[in-house]
Amino acid sequence: MAEDVLQLHTTLSVEAIKEIFGSTLQLSRKVEFGTVPGSDNPFARDADFQAYASLKTLLGGWLVQIYITDRADGREVRLVAAGSSALGRAWSGLRNAYSLSDSREKAAAVRERLRSADAGLRVV
Repeated sequence: MAEDVLQLHTTLSVEAIKEIFGSTLQLSRKVEFGTVPGSDNPFARDADFQAYASLKTLLGGWLVQIYITDRADGREVRLVAAGSSALGRAWSGLRNAYSLSDSREKAAAVRERLRSADAGLRVV
């Protein structure tokens, strides 16, 4: 699976970040939210909160994961936009595939909502 990672630094609380993530991606009742098991965390450090949001449709879908780590000077946020490779789409079919471009759009929407809530948001 192909991935793009946005790494951000914010002074927003973990709860505020979780609220923005959920409200931005809750586009319909079919959006699925869940936790990412610790063993599936692609980053070396443990996150204080890790979750995903996804939507599957007949013609594909999108998947965004979030990892929030509480630091002394703020929160480190990683947004992972995931998508199926061309081979993965061919092998599994569109119904079981995620669009990387759609996932990027959703991750960018979360980033912009975070930026509107925290003018000091930095892309790391």
